Amino acid sequence: MAKARFKPVFKRTLNEQSQLLKPQIENILQENLSLGLYNSYRNEECVTKDLLVHEYPTRKELVQVNAVTGRTLTIKRIS
Repeated sequence: MAKARFKPVFKRTLNEQSQLLKPQIENILQENLSLGLYNSYRNEECVTKDLLVHEYPTRKELVQVNAVTGRTLTIKRIS
């Protein structure tokens, strides 16, 4: 049986990098929630560059982020 060879990250395709990192990213996202932290991401409700979703263990909120000050304003609760 052929031995799997190490392939440096910079020589991997974007799809290969995504598949390699996906399990680690999912673990980190779950760990954040279990520690009471939130995860930030964009989805279809983020119609402008300053909108993000903050996902907490019990809810999701659409927030607006001021790029100058870093302050956030909750626009609405998603779930």
